Amino acid sequence: MRDRSRQRAEDLHRSAAVVVGDVHCPLFHRAWGPEEHADGPVILLVRAGLFTKTTGRHTVIADPNHVVFFSRHEPYRITHPVAGGDICTSLSLRTEDLLEIVANYAPRDAEREDVVFPFASALSSTRAFFLHHTLLAGLRQGQSAPLAVEDLVFDLVNDLVGRAYAAFRGCHSRAYADAPERRRSLVEVAKLLIEERLQTPPSLGEMAGALGCSPFHLSRTFQRESGLPMRRYLDRCRLRTALERLAEGETDLTGLALDLGYADHSHFTNAFRREFGTPPSRFRERATGALLRKARKNLQA
Repeated sequence: MRDRSRQRAEDLHRSAAVVVGDVHCPLFHRAWGPEEHADGPVILLVRAGLFTKTTGRHTVIADPNHVVFFSRHEPYRITHPVAGGDICTSLSLRTEDLLEIVANYAPRDAEREDVVFPFASALSSTRAFFLHHTLLAGLRQGQSAPLAVEDLVFDLVNDLVGRAYAAFRGCHSRAYADAPERRRSLVEVAKLLIEERLQTPPSLGEMAGALGCSPFHLSRTFQRESGLPMRRYLDRCRLRTALERLAEGETDLTGLALDLGYADHSHFTNAFRREFGTPPSRFRERATGALLRKARKNLQA
């Protein structure tokens, strides 16, 4: 799907039904890369960092708030404008299975011989984030049977595709499709400014000054075009970056909170609990298998 000289990729799970991949593009380059083409329909979930994807005249910022869709043979260009590149999970299904999922939401789209997504990206949901990280935790621990992995992937893809179609058909997406290029570009650049400075983001006034508009115009346009208020978008970026570090076993919650721009451990924990319904320490235990190890130890006692 993407230039293999720029990325490290490995299969976390491969079967006749689904392929789950781990993709890390570590480069930092603001210039557009060469034109690439997707080998098949692929859904990419960003876990950390970001990249930009340009298809035709439209560019989207792909960060941990988003799921990105690639259609087969779709031409696109990629940049990595923030140091560190990105870390993503890729999901691939058989064409016939993906078309069956699409048929639940867009029967006419499912009549094609191949999957052609009408959207380049969409906001992900809290449920999708938990399904995603539950999948990764099971694969990392080697505890998930193929049936469980495949069933979870189908559940996750169904959620992602369904929500993307719902947004695509909604008033927001129609407004977005008709929006002048200036408004779309304004929002995408604002996303990049936020991601570049998650710990100490620029003020609304600073961003508006840099973008040549009023703070009110930027605030209103961002919410209308992205589907989230800017403050909510920033918080989600921080919290979903935290998910990846917790899943990797981060133990210093105070340090993590400060790295992401929270005032203290308590502020971070409260924000995490509001978003995901569980404290970060509990999520880390689940993601790293600590609870499983404790259960085994209790059974052996």
